[in-house]
Amino acid sequence: MLNWVHSHKQSLKYIVGVIKNKEGVSTGQFIDESYSGINDEATPLRIFKPQTAKKTTFILFPGASPFAEEHPGMIGLATTIMNLGYNVFIPRIPPLKALSVKSENIEWFARAYEQILCRDDVDETKVAIIGISFGGSLLLKATLDERIKSNPPRSMLMYGSCFDLESGLNFLLSGEIKHNGKIAHIPPNDWGLTVLFHNFLKEVNTGFDTTAIQTILAARVAEKLDEVERLKAELNEHDLVLVEAVLSGKYNSQIKKISHQIIKSQKDVLDEVSPSSFCKNISMKVFIMHGANDSMVPYTESVKLGDNLPNNKLLISYIYEHKEISTNSGFITKLNELIRLEQFFAAYFRYNES
Repeated sequence: MLNWVHSHKQSLKYIVGVIKNKEGVSTGQFIDESYSGINDEATPLRIFKPQTAKKTTFILFPGASPFAEEHPGMIGLATTIMNLGYNVFIPRIPPLKALSVKSENIEWFARAYEQILCRDDVDETKVAIIGISFGGSLLLKATLDERIKSNPPRSMLMYGSCFDLESGLNFLLSGEIKHNGKIAHIPPNDWGLTVLFHNFLKEVNTGFDTTAIQTILAARVAEKLDEVERLKAELNEHDLVLVEAVLSGKYNSQIKKISHQIIKSQKDVLDEVSPSSFCKNISMKVFIMHGANDSMVPYTESVKLGDNLPNNKLLISYIYEHKEISTNSGFITKLNELIRLEQFFAAYFRYNES
C-alpha cells in the first residue's frame, strides 16, 4: 500500500516538475565528469545528484542532437527526476551527437552502460534506462548486447521512438500518418531532412557531386552556423536550391526523388537497427510513451512497438509533444490526459522501485 501511495506521489511530482520546466522554473544542478569511451578516450558524462539519493539510478540517453548531454530538454528531464530523489546520468554518445542513426551507436550505448554500472555510487541491480526518439530505437537494440543483457536494467522507457526506421523516415518526407484505416497529416519537423541527408546522401549516386552539400550539412549538424552561410555562398545555383530545401525541410520534387533513393538503397542498414527486426527478442519491461502530435516520429510507431514488444506498457498522450507537455488543450482534455499521464508514471516509478 505504501509503495502504491508513494508511486502516485512521485508521479504527481514528476508531472508538476515537467510543467514547471516548460515554463523555465526548473534549473539543472549537475556535475560534469567523464567515462571511458570505446577507445578509452574520456567522454563527457553529466551527473545529477540529489542531497539524499534513493537506490534507483536513471540513465538518460539523448536522441540524435548536436547538443547531446547539454540539450536543455535533457537537462530539464534529468533535473525533474533528480528532484524526486534519484541519481541521474547523461552519457554523451558521440555518433548521436553527430546525428548518426546507424549501428555504430550500439557499441557506444553498451560501453556507457557498462562504465556507469561500475561506479561506486550506482547499485547495478537498480538501474533504469531512458531512450529518446531515434536514439530510443537504437538503445533498445543495444539491450541485446551482452554487456547490457548480462546485467540488464530494471526497465527501459522509450519516448517518441521508431518501430521501423524506414517508415519513420518516410514520415519525415510526407507527414502522413496511417492508423486504423484513416490517414492524417502533421507537418514534419524541419530537422528531419537534415538528419536523413546528413546520414545517407554520400551513400547514393545522385548523378552530381554532393561533396559540398555534405560539408554544409556536417557544419549544420555541428552548429557551425557562420560556416554554413559561408559555404552556401560558394555553391552553384543547383546545389544551393537543394541545400536550402534540406535545411528548411521543404519537400520538393528533387528532395522526394533523392530521399526515396536513399531509403530504398539503405533498407538493410535501417532494418538492422529497427525494432521491427528484433523486438520479439526483448524480454525486459519496456514503458512506451509517445505524443500524438509528435512531428519528428509519428505516434503510430509506438503503437506498433506496443503491439510487438512482449512485455510493455504503452501510453499515447494527446498533450505531450516531442519535447514537452502542451498547455494549449481545452480544460477537460487536459484533465483527462493528465490523469492518464499520472497513472502511467505511477506504474513506471512503482515498477522501478519494486
